[in-house]
Amino acid sequence: MPGLTAVDDGPHIPPAGKGPAWQESWSLDWYDPESGAAGAYRLRTDWARRTAEVRTWTAIGAEVAKDVQTIVRPGDTPGGGHVGTLRFGDLLVRTVMPLRSYVVAAGRPGSEVQYTAFTEPFRFSMSGQRADPGGEYYESFGRVTGTVQAGGRALELSTYAFYRHIWGVPATDTHPVQSVRGVFGEDLFFSIVEYRTPTGRAPLGYLFEGGEFHGVEKVRFRTETDDGGTPRGCDLLIATADRRDFRIPGVVAVSTGDGPGFATFDLGRRRGGGILEVHDHRG
Repeated sequence: MPGLTAVDDGPHIPPAGKGPAWQESWSLDWYDPESGAAGAYRLRTDWARRTAEVRTWTAIGAEVAKDVQTIVRPGDTPGGGHVGTLRFGDLLVRTVMPLRSYVVAAGRPGSEVQYTAFTEPFRFSMSGQRADPGGEYYESFGRVTGTVQAGGRALELSTYAFYRHIWGVPATDTHPVQSVRGVFGEDLFFSIVEYRTPTGRAPLGYLFEGGEFHGVEKVRFRTETDDGGTPRGCDLLIATADRRDFRIPGVVAVSTGDGPGFATFDLGRRRGGGILEVHDHRG
């Protein structure tokens, strides 16, 4: 993605007149099927109201440690994107290398991991896409290493992960329905969000395979949920803009209830880990 600088690593100052519509968020997600270790760390800020919401899920096997906090900020404003440390409640995000590497600590007792991207930060788009959620963002795939704690257990881990940073004014008529992302290795990963738009449902995302990105033109999720709308699995049928077809079945191995499901995915003979999320459990 052209134009990214170290300034984009940190908080962004809302332009004049944007008011409470302006939002900024950070997220780090992973699931390692071999060890059963998983994490979903989410931070959303409202600079106009000076509040922040922290939502974290850390799992070891079937044990899930969940934390939700709403923090009232003091009267300061974002520092113009200064690279450094963000601390909100029990969540800390510290930049190691701008746009590429971060230390993330969460919870009490705390889990602490370091994320290091193996891709350059990017914003994926393609001509003719039918969903525009608004705002700016960049994302990357990489690896997390460190120690996680849940259910009285501590576990050292090293596995693949996904990082995203979003800021701006979201579109008022485009809303996420469900999303999925998974990684099989540095040569094979994917990220897809299905949106509800004024003209119907439309996907936005990609699959990286064969050394290049393939934009998703169509996707059928075939998501299975329980009676409460919590995802249990999916059968992804993907058609890319360059006329490639993929089928990726997924099974939620660890459910968080109201958050993302930590899932295994299969593509050919390869198995990967990631998340499956239904954004409105009310349907």
